[in-house]
Amino acid sequence: MYSDRTKKELLEILEQYQMLTFESQLSLNWELESRGLVVDKSALELAIEVKMSQINDLEYLNELGFNATRDNGGVTVTRTSNAIFADVIAVIFGVLVFLLGVYGVGSLVSLFVNGEEINVFSLAVNLAMAGLVLLGFKFLNGIQRLIDFTGFSLSNHAGTITLKKRFDLKLEEIKAKTSELFLESDEDELILKLGERTILNSNADNIVQRLTIERLTSVLKQG
Repeated sequence: MYSDRTKKELLEILEQYQMLTFESQLSLNWELESRGLVVDKSALELAIEVKMSQINDLEYLNELGFNATRDNGGVTVTRTSNAIFADVIAVIFGVLVFLLGVYGVGSLVSLFVNGEEINVFSLAVNLAMAGLVLLGFKFLNGIQRLIDFTGFSLSNHAGTITLKKRFDLKLEEIKAKTSELFLESDEDELILKLGERTILNSNADNIVQRLTIERLTSVLKQG
């Protein structure tokens, strides 16, 4: 990322390390080390250390809509109430936007079928409203997520992985060995699976999400 930068440019970027993404901070630190530059980058290293500590403590699991707690020597992952609330709001908003889009489609059709006088403004408005149908569908994806994760939990107690999740609407409880828990990459997604079952996924291109899922998998395997 910074291989083509001069020493002066690297030092200028170092002074603004707080404005960088975590991935950029890691790249900058690596570039400084690989060149053997003698500079004071203690603040940058501390920021990276703090971030890694938060990742290892699974603090960023909340950004994926989940929470991990330790109890009786085990670990349990559940859906956060904020994530559930966000899905409910997304569904409600999606329904409203979809209905508005349907109204726009109906109005657009009536313009042509009834032979009404068409002006540019009314045509543009109805086209925009009709386009809301697709936007509404996107928000309605929250319905599937809301259903899938109702009653969800993932835990490791005494070396046994227990997954509770809805598959085809039915809440299933699956018990398996820790060896059946693994990560799978699929294009830009990182998927946590238990055997053939998909538990959850994250953005593989987002380094914080990727490290968080990797850490979660490690914690669940250890129990």
